[in-house]
Amino acid sequence: MALCGKASSSTEDTGGRHRERWSSRLAFYFAAVGSAVGFGNVWRFPSLCREYGGGAFFVPYLMALFLIGIPVLTLEISLGQYYQTGDVGAFGSIHKRLRGVGVISVACGYMLVTYYSMLLAWVTNAFLIPLG
Repeated sequence: MALCGKASSSTEDTGGRHRERWSSRLAFYFAAVGSAVGFGNVWRFPSLCREYGGGAFFVPYLMALFLIGIPVLTLEISLGQYYQTGDVGAFGSIHKRLRGVGVISVACGYMLVTYYSMLLAWVTNAFLIPLG
């Protein structure tokens, strides 16, 4: 059983197409939290709070989290569960012209992966240089 991936044993046949499913709820939760909690939340935000006084950043951060972040996350998860398809298909099922929103979300995900891979390379390099 794969903990952090899609399981090959649990599948569903939807309209002639074979789609993989998450192996467990725990695997889905780990993947969702891993994609939502980025370096900005773990690394940069606490250092900014420490450097500039803390409370001034904490209130807008919580407002953005509860007013924008959580509702958008809930919407995205709900669309994925209801339509059982990817971003382009889910938004395209709502309205044909909304397929562009799905394409843009996939493009943004690609750009984030590119950015984070470079950031991870820098962090790994910073840890390995002192050992060298």
